[in-house]
Amino acid sequence: MAADLSANENPWGASPEAAGAIAASAVTVHRYPDSKGAALKAALAERLGVEPGNVVLGNGSSELFETIGRAVLGDGGAALVGWPSFPAYQEAMRRAGATSVRVPLAGHRYDLGAMAKLAGARNRLLIVANPNNPTGLTFGQAELDRLLDRLPEETLLCLDEAYGEYASCADFPDAIASVLAGRPLVVVRTLSKAYGLAGLRIGYAIAAEPLARRIDAQRQRFNTSGIAQAAAIAAIGDREHLARTLALNAEGRDWLTARLSETGLFFLPSEANFLLVKVGDGAEACRRLKERGVLVKQLDAFGLPEYFRVSVGRPEENALFIESLQALL
Repeated sequence: MAADLSANENPWGASPEAAGAIAASAVTVHRYPDSKGAALKAALAERLGVEPGNVVLGNGSSELFETIGRAVLGDGGAALVGWPSFPAYQEAMRRAGATSVRVPLAGHRYDLGAMAKLAGARNRLLIVANPNNPTGLTFGQAELDRLLDRLPEETLLCLDEAYGEYASCADFPDAIASVLAGRPLVVVRTLSKAYGLAGLRIGYAIAAEPLARRIDAQRQRFNTSGIAQAAAIAAIGDREHLARTLALNAEGRDWLTARLSETGLFFLPSEANFLLVKVGDGAEACRRLKERGVLVKQLDAFGLPEYFRVSVGRPEENALFIESLQALL
């Protein structure tokens, strides 16, 4: 495949420092990893200005949604999820023995007011992505504060910031500061996207220490490998590589935005590393693009059959996508 733009991966790869850490740690694969991930927790805590006790490690962020569900909804409650959004939230709640309640987006944006009204004794967990996948849209600090102010005492907001590093809007929330201020909030992030470690499955959550202990108690003991922990420590320490990745993504996203504007197709402005594009028959468009060597994400599973999602790739991949799309049109 000439251009795989379907999975929102980092086309520039992981930090060279992370690659070096992977090679160096390969000689220890006969040993069990640190089950608590102490060194990685310490590195994340220092980078984020929290305590190691605020950090929970996950086998990617997907595992964390499940462990959070078990910790908060262990007796069979329900999670409120915006729709369309990442389908894995609902899958994680099912595995946790809970259910999900879909709250439709309003104008492609989260209806945070509707979610607050539905929160309560049974709907004790809200899962919200910022930026949202697949729309790429964000909400700001004031909207986050209003949502937290309206939540009943027994509810918790799980804020998925998988694509947060890409967001450049001035009012993007400081969610970790809200956690430290005692708000009912857990922040989930991943090193699969901007940090380019999708194949190693490393995610983390930031929560108040009592909640972090409850979440941590739900995970498997060796849920993150030693190689993944070593690579993650190196990756978060290489700020230059991250800055380069974000700059290249912004450049590629702006180029794709300009080219898509010329096609006349409807698409959403994005703060992430992908764009949501309306084409009428998403499945057919995906099929025909694949014939030309370009993979984009079909969105039937998101309830968006008229759309596809395209990741920002390298310049030559972006160019091939636009050339192939124009041929289809």
